[in-house]
Amino acid sequence: MAADARAKPTLVVLLGDHAMNEIGNHGGNSQLETSTVFVFIGSGIAGQPMADHGRNALSKLLASNVQQSSLVSTLALLFGVPIPKNNLGLPLPELLGGYSDRERLHMLQTVSAQIYGVVRANENNAVAVDLQQIIANPAVYAKADCSHIDTAGSQMQCKYEAALAMHRQASSNTDVSNVERAYYEFMELASTHLSRASSGYNLQLMTMGLVLMVATVLGFAVLCQFGGTSLIHFKSRRLAVSLPAVGMWATYLLSTLSSSLIEEEHQFWYFWVQTLLALRLATNGGRYRTLAQMAAFRVVRAWNQTGQFWAGEPDVRQYLNAPENAWLVWVLAVVTLGAINAAAWALHRRYRRSVLWSRAFRGLLAYASVCVLAYHSDRSHEGLTLGVWKMVRACLPSDSARLAQSVYFATALLAATSCAGLRRAGAYVAPLDALTGVMPLLLLLSRPHNFAVFGLFFVICALFFPEVPANSQSRELLLPSRVLVIFALAHASFFALGNSNSLASIDLSNAYAGVSRYNEALVGVLVFIGSWAGPLWWAMAGLALVALETEGVRLQLQVRALLAAAHLWQASTLLAISWVATMMRTHLFVWSVFSPRYLYQIAWSVGFYLACGTVGGLMWVAAIVYIAHQR
Repeated sequence: MAADARAKPTLVVLLGDHAMNEIGNHGGNSQLETSTVFVFIGSGIAGQPMADHGRNALSKLLASNVQQSSLVSTLALLFGVPIPKNNLGLPLPELLGGYSDRERLHMLQTVSAQIYGVVRANENNAVAVDLQQIIANPAVYAKADCSHIDTAGSQMQCKYEAALAMHRQASSNTDVSNVERAYYEFMELASTHLSRASSGYNLQLMTMGLVLMVATVLGFAVLCQFGGTSLIHFKSRRLAVSLPAVGMWATYLLSTLSSSLIEEEHQFWYFWVQTLLALRLATNGGRYRTLAQMAAFRVVRAWNQTGQFWAGEPDVRQYLNAPENAWLVWVLAVVTLGAINAAAWALHRRYRRSVLWSRAFRGLLAYASVCVLAYHSDRSHEGLTLGVWKMVRACLPSDSARLAQSVYFATALLAATSCAGLRRAGAYVAPLDALTGVMPLLLLLSRPHNFAVFGLFFVICALFFPEVPANSQSRELLLPSRVLVIFALAHASFFALGNSNSLASIDLSNAYAGVSRYNEALVGVLVFIGSWAGPLWWAMAGLALVALETEGVRLQLQVRALLAAAHLWQASTLLAISWVATMMRTHLFVWSVFSPRYLYQIAWSVGFYLACGTVGGLMWVAAIVYIAHQR
């Protein structure tokens, strides 16, 4: 380009819209995810190689942080194309140094005019600029004091008119830095204000939605009081629920007022899981088992750092994903799958299920477990290479899609064989089958380094049996029920597997497992199951716990009461988050923080609580009760 005089002006832009952490996630706030290049190379760009140690504009730019929104206006100016209508980015001054003063001011005027168009579209106080008046009286407009204007629209109009007037006064012999500064002051003010401003909110509909949510919360409260577990004993004028449950509910609602809850919600659930276990340690007799649960959950807590501020901190996941530790990932995966199969064998032996159905269940579980191991090994750069494994792998489907489909088919057969054996086994013990039978599906849609976390879930759950009563009657209100702890564990497990309230943390690596053609509904279901694998397993553990302790009509009433309480929690939290989002609708965080959290809240409400918890839970309990009556 430099040697050929006939070469046309060329601009090369090297950039990335995001970076990536060590497991492929992107879009978060960690250093690995936000550090990316933004380099301009071409004619008209004032810059030299980095060997000058930062003595030129381009070198300084390479060593600084800039807003990604600046790409739009800067590219438009350098390419000489129209600036997009809704652009709010400021052109990078470091890249305009190679142009003359006249060209540079013309560029800034062009961007300012475009941004002022956005101002007029959003601010009623900003009106069309009278260029004839500015041309006739430039000194008056240039000296205008805009700082005392109250309304944002009028203040931005004043600054824009002042910049135009100063531009009119500038001549070829004067220093134009004041004019450039005036343009940038206007653009910075407008960009900051418009980024925070509300746009198209229908407050009437939002208010109606809040009123409807209040009515829903009151309805669930009435349902809990008179159709399930009472909230208040009116005769004795005291709470009927435990104090830990009230404390957890109240602190969560208060915490929704802070954006840090949304960015670091996992800390809330980690704290309350350990607090509830500590209260059980102080109020019941199973101290060694509770201490073991606390130790196991502490390991779960350290497995995946998540959230916004500490996502890049060292954790077990980073250690396991290091190339030199790949062998340990597969050792833990094999041990976890082996332990799950051993648990299923022990359950069947203890409760003496039908030999035929027991063998069918265990055989299907073993086959599905091997398919899961093969699926993840094939997709990994450091997969299993042992000679014995190669012999086993040769007996399985050849491609990953068929392996995943085999797991889906085996999961359906596991459910069928489990139900088929209910008539010859204890119907209220059979729900334990689900905790092992569903594991191949959940592990298929999870990362291999998280397999051991599910093994720790099994350990924590097993230590809940049998229940130990409170040391004294006075401590009953301080003793958290096992169902309450499992409820907290369900929410904590969502974050313990590496998820967060950021859309960037959604794991799509297994969203197409077994899907040969793109199907939005099927991919959406797989993404949900993969993201909510931990909560789904703990929900099934809670239902199994209830089914083991109650029978017949009592079981139906108990499940109905628990579902009413769960929906009361979810409705009240949805109301709190909706109210906060409405109050902060003009804040930039409504898009970067509260909007993604709102989507997650809908997924929790509709996908987890309604579809899986209520519909799936009631169908499961109804099947257990029906088969128990047929025995």
